[in-house]
Amino acid sequence: MKTFTSLSLFMTLFIVAKCDITSEPTTTPQPSGGSTPTGGVTVSKSPEEIRHKIKEQVLALTESCKTSTKITAEQAKIVSNQAIPKTEAEKCFLECMYNGLNITKDGKFIEISAKGLAQHRFANSPDELTKANNMIETCTKEAIVKDANEKCAIGRLVRECFVKHGSKINFFPKP
Repeated sequence: MKTFTSLSLFMTLFIVAKCDITSEPTTTPQPSGGSTPTGGVTVSKSPEEIRHKIKEQVLALTESCKTSTKITAEQAKIVSNQAIPKTEAEKCFLECMYNGLNITKDGKFIEISAKGLAQHRFANSPDELTKANNMIETCTKEAIVKDANEKCAIGRLVRECFVKHGSKINFFPKP
């Protein structure tokens, strides 16, 4: 299957952080410059291996969400753009992705998880981190499900908020 040619920076942000948070244990530096595995697993931190791991996680999560929401490959392209979901299938697909990234749960946006992930993404850019955290705080207030009858509403609400406020920071890649 063809991989996505460009993921929104949003997805990269959360997947990079998820990779760092939930992957195998990290290594402990030794004076000799080598590394000792923690928990019995040696983990490489090379950028190429991290990118490869990210790709694997993106594909696995995307495929899982495509299957569980019965969305078409064409509809799944919503993950790689700034489109607002128009159909129930698209909303549910995004909700599945956000749940898989731990930024939503039980129809709610999880501020602390989103901030933790932003911390990883913008660790080397304090100004961007501040902007990202401000956006997350705004989305915490805006992405609230008001219509309990709307299926997968949090998928739409989070996407709307990220698109609306994400342009203020380096959140989405340039096409």
